[in-house]
Amino acid sequence: MPEALLTEASQSLGMQQDTSDPRFTTWEDVFGTEAYQSLKEARSLFLSLPARERLSAFDEMMGIYRSETGFSWIGQQATKRIVELADGPDTARCAFASSLHPALMLAMNGTNVRFEDINHDVCNLARMLAVVLEVPLQVVAADPFARLDDDGNDAEIIMAPFGYKIPSTSDLPRKTLEILGDDGRSRRLSSEAVALADAQVSKSKLVIVSVANGAMFRGVGVEPIAREALVESGRLRAILAVPGGMIFQNTGISSDILILSSDSDAKLKVRFVDLSASQFAARTVRGRPEIKSGTSWLKAIMTPVPETNTSSVDVSISDIQAKDYILSLDRYLVPPAVADLECFLSERDTLPLHEAVELIRPLSLGQGDDGDYKIREAAPADIGGRDYLPLPKKELSIERAQLRKARNQRLMPGDVLLSVKGTVGSVALVPEEASIDGESHFWTAGQSFMILRPKQGRISGIALLEYFSNPSVKTALRSLAAGAAIQTISIKDLKEFRIPVPSAEEESEIEAAFRDRQDRMAEIHAILTAIEQARDATWPHRELQGTHA
Repeated sequence: MPEALLTEASQSLGMQQDTSDPRFTTWEDVFGTEAYQSLKEARSLFLSLPARERLSAFDEMMGIYRSETGFSWIGQQATKRIVELADGPDTARCAFASSLHPALMLAMNGTNVRFEDINHDVCNLARMLAVVLEVPLQVVAADPFARLDDDGNDAEIIMAPFGYKIPSTSDLPRKTLEILGDDGRSRRLSSEAVALADAQVSKSKLVIVSVANGAMFRGVGVEPIAREALVESGRLRAILAVPGGMIFQNTGISSDILILSSDSDAKLKVRFVDLSASQFAARTVRGRPEIKSGTSWLKAIMTPVPETNTSSVDVSISDIQAKDYILSLDRYLVPPAVADLECFLSERDTLPLHEAVELIRPLSLGQGDDGDYKIREAAPADIGGRDYLPLPKKELSIERAQLRKARNQRLMPGDVLLSVKGTVGSVALVPEEASIDGESHFWTAGQSFMILRPKQGRISGIALLEYFSNPSVKTALRSLAAGAAIQTISIKDLKEFRIPVPSAEEESEIEAAFRDRQDRMAEIHAILTAIEQARDATWPHRELQGTHA
């Protein structure tokens, strides 16, 4: 129990304990029991370590322990790189609980650090750690966004909790609200939007701010306003795209680290860096991205980008303006497969998707548990490896009130289903045998799909299927997807996605090759079926068929 150990260690060093802290209650539960002797021995071992080794030991304990007080601890490797980004400041301000480890490491390096968090228990933990690590740390229990201390520092680290709704704007500085387009109306703000504005209000020479990746592209609320103000300020220097689990190990949400300078220069380019690239990250046995030893995030944003580099890119302010101030890495760092696709399309006649097909967006039909009409609804899990959409597994029983909506998204032979949510890029062709007649038993599509219905004389359903099933095209599609939890392609981006228009001769060639492939797959299916039947006719399968049935 690292927090009970911390209470025991700080108390033995003369720190007066806060009896309202739940950590003190945990310590009291152990005190006077047989387990207390073990806790005392652990304290003696812990305090016998040099100060830096105490911090490493505490970090190791926190890596396998989740605090019940809502405290979020960042691991040592991530902390080292964040501290390196701060570039050896004399003074620093660290805001919110997640910045505590960087605050302590900076203090151990000789920086005069002010740590702020509104949570009383987090602040008490910070004081205990400062005592047992024998470092000076100014701890202030206040809302960091209120900016009670408006003096500038050499560096500032802002790590607000993701997705936190600001209950009231009354404590926010007027400058912060002005950046967010305050019009006098009462509104609920997210921590990400306020963090982007708060970083611009800071008077510190260097600001490091961490936000959930969704804040880089979402088009609702005040986040687009905050992004535009940030870009137009000329203070944004770099954005590090962090895969989920690399910094915040208790969440799979991807995040971004933004670097701001106090100097304003709109002519400077913004450096985008992909920290999931192989030179920065490795995978653990559980698949979690892990920081590679020997890497430097500071060098990644300071050194020139080689021409062959595929993990970072410098982007001009005008390019960001043209992208409507979206700051997602995938809008600017083009994967090799996407570059190949662009080269392919540059040599052909192309159309935006909405000019070649009718796009039909399926709506929710509800639960469909009790009704007079039965329909089949396709899901991405129905798509196999045979190009055609098989009979959808999901059957809905709907009322007449839902029937009109279902008819509007009825699948027709030759339609192409494209998954635009979740498993982005899955594609299938609706077969000729799909049921289309009557008011029951026809096929529809779930909300994860977009129905692409080819327009006459533009492109066939088969050619469209072949195009979207290509790996390079799938990669290009996925680069447009966004979402903190569930990846989704916006209808706006999908409409403008370019597709090649084959000639009549190419169409004939495409369809002939497709039919030939289907014939071969049918032969393979027949062989596999015969093999399965032969196995069922032998011992013990023959004797156990009745049991299986």
